[in-house]
Amino acid sequence: MTTQSTSAELILAATRRAILAKGPGKLTLSEVAAAAGVSRPTLYRWFPTKADLFAALTEYERSQFDQGLEAEIAAHRSPARQLDAALRFLVNYLDGSLGPDPIGVDPAFALRSLSDSLPTQVETLVRLLGPLLEQVPAVASRALSRAQVAEMFLRVAYSHYLVPHPYPAELLATLRTLAGLPARSLTRAAG
Repeated sequence: MTTQSTSAELILAATRRAILAKGPGKLTLSEVAAAAGVSRPTLYRWFPTKADLFAALTEYERSQFDQGLEAEIAAHRSPARQLDAALRFLVNYLDGSLGPDPIGVDPAFALRSLSDSLPTQVETLVRLLGPLLEQVPAVASRALSRAQVAEMFLRVAYSHYLVPHPYPAELLATLRTLAGLPARSLTRAAG
């Protein structure tokens, strides 16, 4: 990883933290540069405008989701464990990446971000899980397509983010049951 790409990643991570803390409307590029530990000229070289920064942040978030999900799936050999790991990732992803209350800071921005992310996250889930989704009873019976089941799983994960389930393990057990897996984790790192 080069110093330049490291600078861009630091800037994007600092942007994410700043948005979580005070929302996108109050975000200034000077604050982002200070939080990232880079000079303003460095920030402006990478992201000349706030619009450029937000566009890059959208791509960064997509990449973080894709890489995280791919790593979770790749850590297991059996298809059932891969599907289980993917479901656990979905339940935990937003909490881990967006913090405890981004909805409270700027609800409209948070909801728009989720809405904008859904189609690409569905595509990612279908691409990475592919035939694994065939073991989901609704897909096996042809009641739903892979994409429809992937969207359902994501929407349930989004709902946990919007209205947190007091017991995420119970929510995950429900998803596992819907996926045709045992309600208890198949993996050692149970979520």
